Amino acid sequence: MKLPAGAQVELVVVDNDPDAPESAPLPDAGGLPARRLREPRRNIAHARNAAVAAARGTWLAFVDDDEEVPEDWLSAYLGQVERTPCDGLFGPVLARAEAPEQGGLRWLTFFTPERFETGVRVPLAGLRTGNAFLRRRLFDGASFDPALGRSGGSDTKLFAALAKAGADFRWCAEATVVEWEPAEKLAARWLLRRAFRGGYAHGCIAREGSRAQVARAWLRAAAGVAAALARLPLGVGPRTRALRACMRVASAAGRVHGLRGGRFVEYA
Repeated sequence: MKLPAGAQVELVVVDNDPDAPESAPLPDAGGLPARRLREPRRNIAHARNAAVAAARGTWLAFVDDDEEVPEDWLSAYLGQVERTPCDGLFGPVLARAEAPEQGGLRWLTFFTPERFETGVRVPLAGLRTGNAFLRRRLFDGASFDPALGRSGGSDTKLFAALAKAGADFRWCAEATVVEWEPAEKLAARWLLRRAFRGGYAHGCIAREGSRAQVARAWLRAAAGVAAALARLPLGVGPRTRALRACMRVASAAGRVHGLRGGRFVEYA
């Protein structure tokens, strides 16, 4: 990891496996000061909250456990906050196949989220912990919601609330990470489940609004289901186009399921 002169960095690793031994070793921290914490409650929101509580820096950089960061990752973020003062930065996540020889590469395009130009404000769809750099003070009195820790979406809910409260989130195209996708994810079935999960999280978040907000959310969800069904291709066509249409239906169905208070568990 290449860092600017004077930068002080610590690595906080949260082990969320309740069966992990107390003496499990730390991953290679490349010479950085590192600490390993145990959070035995199997819930990603609890794990993230434990990391935030333990961190001592002015900035918190988040990365997922299936991602790889280049040596200039933190330097890109630190340089950008000097050029564009803000409350947080988010960067691109590039999908790569763990075993390309097993096929499924045609589905990699479904794992590449929308990208933006450096310095622009990030919309709700771009807010997630997979590649983020945030001011520590944002978490004073704010935390990831464990109610969404087993389904996914606790990061979206928290960051959306912070943005609504006035937090300024920007994009940093230079702070790129690589996410390694196993063969079982490069399949239509998994992608449809992922789309449903995303819609479900947004439905759960919308359900907590006022009565008028919930009513509007129901109208948008119903319109989304109708629009998604209308765009389903008829007859034989490209598989990728058909899958995208089915994913829109799955996402709309997930949103309805979340709005009606249904239960969905992604992370067992």
